[in-house]
Amino acid sequence: MEKVSRRAAMKAATAGAVAIGTAALGGTAAGDEPKAPKLWTLEGDLKVHPKYIYRYYLMLGDGQMCALYGSDHGREPDQLDRLELPARVRVRGVLGTSHHLGGTQENPSTFPETWILYMDVQEVEALK
Repeated sequence: MEKVSRRAAMKAATAGAVAIGTAALGGTAAGDEPKAPKLWTLEGDLKVHPKYIYRYYLMLGDGQMCALYGSDHGREPDQLDRLELPARVRVRGVLGTSHHLGGTQENPSTFPETWILYMDVQEVEALK
């Protein structure tokens, strides 16, 4: 019978414990948890459009716009409802894009096909 050194026995025991632990956890490591979405900060003039796909939007400059939704992706964020317009604001939230198909033959739309840059607003700060 072959002699097993203490070091080899410890390595084998450690490897076995790791294998059992991994199997018990279902193969997922603790570092694989989903991360919270990144919050971005934008600043601009708050505008309201009464009849477009989105109601509130931010004018960023050079005609660039960013639609503003509530944190629940609602069309009218409560935080923006309370502001007195015209207002310059700093908003913080999660950015995203969505594609509006425009209309179809069966369901025509007055809005053309377009991509929309939007933010699900988490925080609003009115600027002077």
